Amino acid sequence: MISIQIVPRVGQNAYKLLRHKVTHEARTWDWTNKARTRLKHRQLKQGYIEVASADSIVVAHIHPKKPSEAFFLLEKFIGRLTAWFAEDIVAINVQFIPEEKRRKQ
Repeated sequence: MISIQIVPRVGQNAYKLLRHKVTHEARTWDWTNKARTRLKHRQLKQGYIEVASADSIVVAHIHPKKPSEAFFLLEKFIGRLTAWFAEDIVAINVQFIPEEKRRKQ
């Protein structure tokens, strides 16, 4: 799994900035649920990014339909964050978390 942390500048709330931008201004990103925690890119039929907040930091998990589509969601998301929030964020951290293999029963 790929996990992304978006760290805002002091006094900013990255989670609120992201929710407002996607809800009111985004053209290629949409919320796929009422709680506004799943982001979907219009060019990708399946797969999404699960978004949550830890204080004012955004924690996002990439959930592609196919493993080969993870790069698409990652690159589109980071590119859009850079374009939208270059002045509002300090860091975008990407973590590659190994998935646990399920045991056959």
